[in-house]
Amino acid sequence: PGGGPGGAPGGPGGAGEPEGGESPEEAGDQDAQRAVSHGLPPTPKVHMGACFSKVFNGCPLNIHSCASWVHSHTRDQYLIFGAEEGIYCLNLNEIHEDTIEKLVAQRCTWLYVLNNVLMSVSGKSSQLYSHNLVAMFDQKRTNHRSLSISANRLTDRIIPRKTPTTIKVADTRGCKKCCVVRNPHTLATFLCAVVQGGVMLLQWYEPLERFMLLKYVSVSLPQPLNLFEMLVFPDDDCPRACVGVWGLAHTDHPLTFQNIPLGNPSSHPSSPTVGTLLGATHVCQMDRDSVLVCVDNWVRMVNLRGEPSCALPAIVTFRFPIETMVCLQDSVLAFWKHGMQGKSLLTNEVTQEITDESRIFRVLGTHRDIILESRPIDNPTAHSNIYLLTGHQSSY
Repeated sequence: PGGGPGGAPGGPGGAGEPEGGESPEEAGDQDAQRAVSHGLPPTPKVHMGACFSKVFNGCPLNIHSCASWVHSHTRDQYLIFGAEEGIYCLNLNEIHEDTIEKLVAQRCTWLYVLNNVLMSVSGKSSQLYSHNLVAMFDQKRTNHRSLSISANRLTDRIIPRKTPTTIKVADTRGCKKCCVVRNPHTLATFLCAVVQGGVMLLQWYEPLERFMLLKYVSVSLPQPLNLFEMLVFPDDDCPRACVGVWGLAHTDHPLTFQNIPLGNPSSHPSSPTVGTLLGATHVCQMDRDSVLVCVDNWVRMVNLRGEPSCALPAIVTFRFPIETMVCLQDSVLAFWKHGMQGKSLLTNEVTQEITDESRIFRVLGTHRDIILESRPIDNPTAHSNIYLLTGHQSSY
C-alpha cells in the first residue's frame, strides 16, 4: 500500500475529534500509550503536512463505521470496521498481508471502542452489543489452531465456563442512533442510544469494564432525527441530548440548542422561540464551555448558552458543503466529497488542504484516528481504498 493524495505513507496522525470531551492531559496519556503500539510509523504533525496514507487497497466491504484499537497484550494496532457484511479488523502491523479478517458475521451500522470493549449496533434487529475484543481475538487465534485430542481421554478437572465474548444490551432492539461523551468535570463516560419509545443513557463502570444502564427517558424525538449529540453542562449529573439548533443563519446572533435533559425520566425537547431550525449536521463540545456548530458550509464557536465568543471569528466558512467535521484544539477540519480543508478558529486561515476531484471520499471514523475511504468518481460502486489522515496539527 502506498500513500494517498497529498503525500507519502505515514502513521496515524494522533487525536482526531476529542469525542467524549477528553482533556489535553488525558489525550496526551493516550498518545503516549499509542506511541508504543505496533502499527504504521508516526508522521510528524506540521503545518500543511496532512496527507491521506493508504492502508488497504480494494476493500470489498460496504462500511458504515470504523474505529481504531490497540491490543493491550500484543500492542498491535487495528482498524475495526462495522459493515453490511459484518465486523472486520485490519492489523496495521501486518498490512503487507493485505488481509481483513472477520470478527462477527452480523451486519453492523455503528461501533465505538473504549479500552478493550467494542460497542456495536448489530444484527437484523439493530441491537446494541458489548464485545470483549481481547477475548474475541484469543478465541479467533484458538480456532485457527489445529487440535487433535483423543475422545477416550477423560479428566476429572473442573473446566471453568468460558466468559462470553459478546453480550446483548437489554431492551435496545431497534436501536437507531448512538453517541458517546465524556464529562470533562467528573471524567464519567456516557453512551446514549435512541431506542423504540425514547432514549437509553448508559454509564461506563470501570471495575466491570462495561456500560451500565443509568436512565431510560420516554420521549418523542424529532423526525427525521438528523442531529443527535450529547452536551455536558457543569451543574447536571447527566448530559443533555442535543437534537436541534435554532437561530438565524449567517449571523453572529446567539444560537439555541434544542436539548433533552437525560436526568429526567419524562423529559421533552426544549422549544426555542427565536429564529428557525437550522440544518445543523454536527455539534461538538470542545471543552467545558465551548461548542462547535456546523451548518451547511459554515462553522460557529459558541458557549453552552449559544452565545458567540468575542475572541474568535463569528463564522468560519468553507467553499463546499461540509459532510464531516473534526475538531482540533484551535482549528477545525472540514471533509467533503473530494477531500479535506482545515481552518484556524483564531484567524480563519487555511491550515491544511487535500483535494482530489478524481475520487469521492467518505469519513468512516474520527475517534482518535481519522479513517476514510475513497472510490473513483467514474465508478462509485468500485471496491474502496482505506486511508488514515496523518500529519495534521493537533495539540489534543
